Amino acid sequence: MLIPVAYVVSTLTLTWGLTVVSESLGLGLVPPETPGDGVVTMNPARLLASNLAIGLLIPVSLGLQRLLFGQPGRWMHSVHGRFRWKLALTLAGVLVPVWIVYGIVWTILNPEVAGVNGPPATLVGTIVLFVIALLTSPLQAAGEEYAARGLLARSFGSFTTQRTVALLLALLAPNLMFTVVHGLADPLLVVYTFSVGLACAVITWRTGGIEGAVVLHAVNNTILFLVASFFSSEITIDRSSGHGEVMLPGTLLMLLTAAGVWLWAQRRDISRSADPNSGHPTNE
Repeated sequence: MLIPVAYVVSTLTLTWGLTVVSESLGLGLVPPETPGDGVVTMNPARLLASNLAIGLLIPVSLGLQRLLFGQPGRWMHSVHGRFRWKLALTLAGVLVPVWIVYGIVWTILNPEVAGVNGPPATLVGTIVLFVIALLTSPLQAAGEEYAARGLLARSFGSFTTQRTVALLLALLAPNLMFTVVHGLADPLLVVYTFSVGLACAVITWRTGGIEGAVVLHAVNNTILFLVASFFSSEITIDRSSGHGEVMLPGTLLMLLTAAGVWLWAQRRDISRSADPNSGHPTNE
């Protein structure tokens, strides 16, 4: 329950706080919403507040690991007790070009679902939205990963000493929560979102750390926003029903990426268990 509470508090402080200030002062920073329609319009101000609010889950998750398990937060990064930048950058070097091609083609073919059906992009609007997405969308993705595939996965896995059951709980339970909190109405959008979570969970387990999941999630979210910023000054996120089928290529890409990382980690013999020599340099 602590993670949902932390998310609500951070969202209240930043996202809802921004809305209150905007409406009180008549600044027009936050586009109006129709309650219950499943549509959220992300202009630069709302995107910034939302990404920072979710990004706060990184220090919250690290702190809760210390509080709940009595272990330093650094052990949430990986079994080596640190964030393996070489591993992360290696994966990013492969995934970024793939996602740039996917993001451009998918956005052109599905502009409405990609959220680019708002006001046409302007030079200033594109620059502002592009910079905010580039700098803060990775934080948003990392916040969700540290909360779901980090703290929640460990918490559910600790419910039993049976290794297989613990692994299944760690892989599936946080992803069910991750999917539910997105408030999706379309069954195929549910499948897509669960596939994203499952791919990230499998990568976390197989590589023995959160880095690969953070990279995959960050590359996906950031590049899709960056591409969209060239088409519209606002990005519309529609969680209602009616167009989930266009997410099937993304679902397939996520699952193929997880399989590819699995094989790569197996060939590299990347450890999934705690490293007693974690303070020593490694090739990861």
